[in-house]
Amino acid sequence: MPKERFALIIGAGVAGTSVAERLAARGWRISIIDEADRPGQGASGNRAGVFRPLPSLDDNRLARITRAGFLHGLRHLAQLAERGHPVRWEATGVLHLARDAKQETKMRAVVDAHRPPANYLRFVDREEAGKLADWPVELGGWWFPGGGWIQPPSLCASNLAAGGKQISTHFRQHLARLERVAGDWIALAADGTEIARAPVAILANGVGIRALPQAAPLPVRPARGQVSHLPATSGSAPRIVVCRLGYVSPEVDGIRCAGATFIADDDGSELREEEHRENLTKLDFILPGYAAAFDPATLGGRVGFRPASPDRLPMVGAVPAVDRAERTTPLADIPRHPGLYAVSGFGARGLVWASLMGELLACQLNDAPLPLEQDLVDAVDPARYLLKPPRPDRGGDE
Repeated sequence: MPKERFALIIGAGVAGTSVAERLAARGWRISIIDEADRPGQGASGNRAGVFRPLPSLDDNRLARITRAGFLHGLRHLAQLAERGHPVRWEATGVLHLARDAKQETKMRAVVDAHRPPANYLRFVDREEAGKLADWPVELGGWWFPGGGWIQPPSLCASNLAAGGKQISTHFRQHLARLERVAGDWIALAADGTEIARAPVAILANGVGIRALPQAAPLPVRPARGQVSHLPATSGSAPRIVVCRLGYVSPEVDGIRCAGATFIADDDGSELREEEHRENLTKLDFILPGYAAAFDPATLGGRVGFRPASPDRLPMVGAVPAVDRAERTTPLADIPRHPGLYAVSGFGARGLVWASLMGELLACQLNDAPLPLEQDLVDAVDPARYLLKPPRPDRGGDE
């Protein structure tokens, strides 16, 4: 633990603000820097994002981390509300429909094998799924009663508000360089002006992390995602979140979110009609016939750039100071940049991971007991890619 409990956080999205809130709760002073004029305007800027876990029959690492993240996230949302900083979200439930009959059988097998509490997960057949969605569907799937949608900018704002005077914000600031001088990390603007400094620096700036030489060993890949905004009336179906190789949200302020596209290494920020068409095709796959009412040429939407990781797991921990290592090297023996940490690679799952990953890094920085088993801590260590070749990510929202 550094002698002075003062951290510089780059990025005020769900990753950065989650770490800031957890450190502030432990008495740390925080300076948080972001290019936007308010929190949650990058990949965290959508109107509504899906909040649910992702089980598997073998209870693999992704399943275990999303389960832990979901349950931790529920507690975090409740605690923020109790402290007077409620997040805009709704536990509508999330219906995750099977892609095909084979997957439907597997989804039933997961529930039969693990026997989760019914208020966490249960399998529903096609008839019950259709009733939940208030729309005819092709197959059954998983029903997460406690899941729902979260407005990411609201979560970011609540995290910062909960941190109170412990957190100072530096908005409309572009980080050009990060330098280590006399035990401090110094954030510099393009003209060399110092923005802020601290003994600890945390990189939570999404795809912007790729511009920093210190983060070169991290295989963060930008993934363009376009969400389509569908005009909707209050109380119209579906009133829950429905997923099936894509997702559709309930109505929020007259808009229903549907998406999202996933295009790697595309930095175009404009709305594209062809991607609206792709989202409407996904929507018809989720709820047959639902997309017929919408003209892709007239839809609004939003484009964001998600920091994706090759193995679909987040990157949380100390940043490696080397770009290669022997495959047999223990993670603990890989050299790290002193006082430099990353919280990245959230992809499309930032809402289910953010609060838990913020707690994990806060525990690491305070030498406190960790909220995850050691094998899962190792699974999200940013240095893991030095020991094995990254696997390609299939992308998408499922």
